[in-house]
Amino acid sequence: MKFGIIGEPCIDYIHRGNTAKDKQLGGILYSIVSLAVIAGKENEVYPIMNLGDDEFEYVISFLLKFKNIKHDFINKSEHKTRIVNLYYKTSPDEPNHLAVSPEKTYDREESSTEPAFPVEYEFISGAAKNLDGLLINMVSGVDITLNTLKQIRENFKGYIHMDLHNVVMNTNADGSRLQGPVIDWEQWCSQCDTLQMNESEISAMHTEKMNEYETADKILADNKVKAVAITRGKSGVSLYQRVGKNSAGEKYFELDKIDLPAIERNDFKDSTGCGDVFASSFFYKNMVHNLSDFHGSLNYANKMASASSSLAGVEELDKLG
Repeated sequence: MKFGIIGEPCIDYIHRGNTAKDKQLGGILYSIVSLAVIAGKENEVYPIMNLGDDEFEYVISFLLKFKNIKHDFINKSEHKTRIVNLYYKTSPDEPNHLAVSPEKTYDREESSTEPAFPVEYEFISGAAKNLDGLLINMVSGVDITLNTLKQIRENFKGYIHMDLHNVVMNTNADGSRLQGPVIDWEQWCSQCDTLQMNESEISAMHTEKMNEYETADKILADNKVKAVAITRGKSGVSLYQRVGKNSAGEKYFELDKIDLPAIERNDFKDSTGCGDVFASSFFYKNMVHNLSDFHGSLNYANKMASASSSLAGVEELDKLG
């Protein structure tokens, strides 16, 4: 099979307390590399992205290690590659600066240089002609426009999984980024077969008086989206889907929720990129199962995301196995 991945690559600097890691690969590269490793050499992975000329050779030289990653649709751009600083809480006593609701808080702060230009639909359509499935991970939040997403959904007949990710993230003038509501959230959430976000993103996505269950129910109401996965970090993962029921001869649909606990590891290193690995794993298994076993795909993705937390960044994802 041939898989396409849309998103933005970046360079990450991870900060915990007073320490910071050296330069490491980040952004969509987590999903690209993990999918290549998981899918195996019999399948092909096609990144569809803009890559800054300042880091082009550095990134490509790394991707060359994976023979099933094809470079046909990596566009060399004059725009500089985005740099992201991620500041994680190191203890429960630290203040939560990024409260997204009375109940939930975001577990890190971010600052970012300017993201790359969105990938144009004309470029994507040329890539998508021979693809079996498409993973869209909104790493920067402006990886593609809403109009482009609508064009993809209208014209691409294969499976689409989307991680809403930083569509809910607003970048301030000083580069700091905070989550906030999305005016067109319903349109963003309706252009795929399966949808993913974390619990703070679904909480921040809108200002309507709906809880998570009600929000998922609204997204799934017209049956265009088949399942919504909500990642919760150390609290595990949930999946919502509409399930057909039959009572006394009467057929109807009911919203079903599956909860899985997080898989804790004694060899934990870093949670950065776990959501991106979850996305590639969930996407791959849904392709294999032809969207017939969301529970199985959820379980697999949960395991692979946990496994990735024992690895230090994109550079060690070849050990995912």
